[in-house]
Amino acid sequence: MSDKAELRAGLAEFLRGGEKTFEFTTDCALPERVAYIHSVLFPGYKVALFYLRFVLARLAQLTDYSPLKVLLYRLLGFRIGRGVFLSPGVFLDPHFPELLELGDACIIGQEAILSCHEYSGWLYRLGRVKIGSGAVVGHGAVIMPGSEIPPMACLPMRAIVTKNSSTENLYDFSEKYR
Repeated sequence: MSDKAELRAGLAEFLRGGEKTFEFTTDCALPERVAYIHSVLFPGYKVALFYLRFVLARLAQLTDYSPLKVLLYRLLGFRIGRGVFLSPGVFLDPHFPELLELGDACIIGQEAILSCHEYSGWLYRLGRVKIGSGAVVGHGAVIMPGSEIPPMACLPMRAIVTKNSSTENLYDFSEKYR
């Protein structure tokens, strides 16, 4: 089995299972990195489906009317609960929509980015992102792969949350709304 075949098998297992993250290194020359990543994640015709999904996600991002934006993202495969409000400019990562889950009645602030993938140097990482029911993600916040925001929490504007972030700086709205 080739290295790419092993990576694809690991990716398929990750997408089926409950692991929070999946990562691999891109052991190739700099000019070949994007092609290598695409050959692992989106082999063959799947790269065309990815680009179609990306274009549709970009249209959703540019849509200011939240119910229409939510509908477009749901059609792409994102798991979005009832009563979710997506402000203008919110970006939900289209790489693997099934990795992102927004609980009921959460609010995602303007220009927030919820990313299920990252690439840093030679390491490519995918991760599940979960925003709990009733949570608020502030304006311009960035949620990185493998991150989880608890229910009824409020993430301040411009915050960056990684898979290893503490939840100490989150406001807890749960007592106020009980």
